[in-house]
Amino acid sequence: MRTHLSPGACLALLLALAGCGAAGPDTADADSLRASFAGQIEAVEAVSGFDRDGDEMTFSGPDGAGGEVAWRVVIDSAVVQSWDDESLPFRGVVLSTWYAAGEEVQSAGSISNLPPDFLDAGIAQDCWGLWDAAERRWTW
Repeated sequence: MRTHLSPGACLALLLALAGCGAAGPDTADADSLRASFAGQIEAVEAVSGFDRDGDEMTFSGPDGAGGEVAWRVVIDSAVVQSWDDESLPFRGVVLSTWYAAGEEVQSAGSISNLPPDFLDAGIAQDCWGLWDAAERRWTW
């Protein structure tokens, strides 16, 4: 005996699966770029207590000298641009302001003064990612 799903049941199933997010974001837009940037920070092994409220993130993390400090990061802008590569068709640029223990961390031109834990994860005050069309995700 074969069972069949009605068209309505199929649609409900597809919507439920889409809501799970398993396939990643649908599009390379500023919202998915912001979410991916936040995810990169949260994924840093030394980060704990991560919280995101819109474009602001707070967490505890490395201070660059072997200790831990309270961090606050504010996304100032997130822009998606065309990129001339078929497999990586978009470049996303995120500009952010970082505060360690309430003090703004200033970059020195193109040199970030963030601890290596963040830099090794591809994160800086002025950073960019590429949209992987096959994986439907941002890479940093």
